[in-house]
Amino acid sequence: MNDITFTVAGNVVKDVELRFTNSGDPVASFRVAMSSRRYDRATERWVDSDTHYFSVSCWRDLAHNVVQSITKGMPVVVYGKLRSREVPRPCGESSHIMRFHDIEAIAVGPDLSRGVATFTRVKRGAA
Repeated sequence: MNDITFTVAGNVVKDVELRFTNSGDPVASFRVAMSSRRYDRATERWVDSDTHYFSVSCWRDLAHNVVQSITKGMPVVVYGKLRSREVPRPCGESSHIMRFHDIEAIAVGPDLSRGVATFTRVKRGAA
């Protein structure tokens, strides 16, 4: 199966949570929201598109780095593998299926179009 790689720039809307798998691998997770803006010449105003939310998971060394670097409200750029899943809606709701989009992150960083950052290289022990 070919993976779909995907890049999203948005804001972190949920604090980073760190958990560990049964085998001891660290996994950090958070949510990112993004929406596009366009200028409407007729109304002379900026108009936001629909907001899209993505659940992001980060594994191993990336998980440790994200926990120490990323906070709620921060503008970020996330690059990773896009995963989609469908979940049945509860009875009585308009559509029968809800679609969720998750990203298994390969790289995460601050959005430097919206601020400045400093970088600290992390030394890890040999595996």
